[in-house]
Amino acid sequence: MALTKLNSLSMPTHSVLQVQEGGRTDRFVGTGGTTFTDCGVSVNITPSSTSSKILVRVSGAFGVSGSVSNGIRCLVKLFRDSTEIGSGTSGSTYNVFIAILPVQTYNMYPFSQSTLDSPSSTSEITYKIQIASSSSQCVIGGRGDIDEVAVPTRIQVMEIAG
Repeated sequence: MALTKLNSLSMPTHSVLQVQEGGRTDRFVGTGGTTFTDCGVSVNITPSSTSSKILVRVSGAFGVSGSVSNGIRCLVKLFRDSTEIGSGTSGSTYNVFIAILPVQTYNMYPFSQSTLDSPSSTSEITYKIQIASSSSQCVIGGRGDIDEVAVPTRIQVMEIAG
């Protein structure tokens, strides 16, 4: 029996063609305020076909430093290169990929969110997140009040055959 080598163009629809992961393992303290800032959580992938879909998954934990007041929000946006993707669309104030409403600086707030993207490209793509807060400073990868705990913040991408 002869074995045949399959390439990505001969894989069945919905097959996983490749997986890439990026992220950070240390804490990142945002600048505070509503300006979204790169936090060093990104990954590159080069799709093998323009018909491929990219499943993007982001996970980690939030904390908040500074004073915690009623209504503070830690916010995450997801980008494909410079294009925002995956955010909500009907928020009266914020349309984001992930939002956390912390109540204590010593708590950690785990998060996980995913979206299926259709980039229609065979060029290298960078997926990344940016964070902001409605006040104080958001922290990813640990507690907000001290650096006692650090957890990974991950971004994973999977190319799915179209």
